[in-house]
Amino acid sequence: MIKSGTIKKLLSAALALVLVTTPAICVNATGDDGGNGASNSAVTAEEAAAVPTTSSVTVDGKVVATTVSGAYLSNTIPGMAVKTGTAAISQGYALESGAKPYVRVYDISEKQSPAAYASINAVADSIGARVIASVNLELGSILNSKFTLLSQDGTPINISFAIPKKALSAGSTYAIICVRPGGVFEVLPDLDDDPNTVTFDTTGGLGAYAIVVY
Repeated sequence: MIKSGTIKKLLSAALALVLVTTPAICVNATGDDGGNGASNSAVTAEEAAAVPTTSSVTVDGKVVATTVSGAYLSNTIPGMAVKTGTAAISQGYALESGAKPYVRVYDISEKQSPAAYASINAVADSIGARVIASVNLELGSILNSKFTLLSQDGTPINISFAIPKKALSAGSTYAIICVRPGGVFEVLPDLDDDPNTVTFDTTGGLGAYAIVVY
């Protein structure tokens, strides 16, 4: 598992892969974990190369590659894919010319993100569900060496998460809990029939997302 102390550099390394002007960047993010924010230290080539920039998931027997490049740093979710096309995202969020959709996903824990974790657990308890895995998901864009979170008011973005094998249980129901900054939450139903994945619609911006089972 990626240690929390390395998250800042890994996120900067991920962005460095798409930048041509400078290896030292500053990334703005929100959250209560202290490990989601900026790092303006120089990023080495080795650090940049260690960041997975794409991901995929198998849904209904077909491998689906993510449409959006980014930093896919989760170890608890064994695969994910943004399924909405980049052109649709750009149009749905009125991105400026030259801006490209970009995703950052990384694991969170109760120690790193106590407020988000408390909200996730409270929602899970209210629906009689158990939390399997939790991540921070940042749906944003890159333009002129700057990462910006997308608005939460844009069009739906369809995403699939692979369910960890150890959590698979025949006949169980899976869903996604999304907690936004400020504690606003949603329970997002599984939109596919594959028992190995959870597919859901969300919108841009930062959210803590948890796979739950009940």
